[in-house]
Amino acid sequence: MSNTYIVGEQTKATILRESKKLFYNNGYTNTTYSEISSTAGINRALIPYHFKNKQILGLEIYREIMKTFYELIDNLLDISQFDSDFVSILHTITYYRLLSTNAPLLRFLSELQADEGTTLFVMEEEQRWLTCLGDKFSSLDEQELSILTQMHIGAKKEIINSFHNDMNNDSDTISHMHISMLMRYAGYSVEKIDELFYATVEIANLLNFRIHNDFTVELEYI
Repeated sequence: MSNTYIVGEQTKATILRESKKLFYNNGYTNTTYSEISSTAGINRALIPYHFKNKQILGLEIYREIMKTFYELIDNLLDISQFDSDFVSILHTITYYRLLSTNAPLLRFLSELQADEGTTLFVMEEEQRWLTCLGDKFSSLDEQELSILTQMHIGAKKEIINSFHNDMNNDSDTISHMHISMLMRYAGYSVEKIDELFYATVEIANLLNFRIHNDFTVELEYI
């Protein structure tokens, strides 16, 4: 491995690390390339070289945060012992709880989403999430699944805006509404949805998490 490659990867990691701190403290919108380059101690031109534009930088940070968050949950609970529908609902509940309890993360996500042209939620990834929510989703035809995935993505975007406008919104109520909308569409009964949802809430209540001022996620089992 060449020294040039190693230095390049170190520079990229430095940009990510310092950008996280600035996005946390100042927000995505108010953070400039000049501030990032000054804090990171690098040439300003290296930021677009590694990330092309600010959106890509922001998206990489967001996806890294969520990937780490879900991995912490899955490893802590040994998620392999649970069914995929339970895991999908657990990720949804904890995702909205995380947003509703951390104003800097919510501001970062809301501003990133508002940046014109940002694709915060990838269609293929969200569709895979849906098919894990229950067997009945796999029986939907391609058009139905596509429409439902778009509804799901639209709901996530609106929920982010809702939390941004009022962080006092109850995250579990919103999670329940979101999950119920999707599962009712696929043909699940209210009783089945409630049974699965509230059983998942009991496990979610055993998790305590927080985000530090560099967007580092910490999770513990109560």
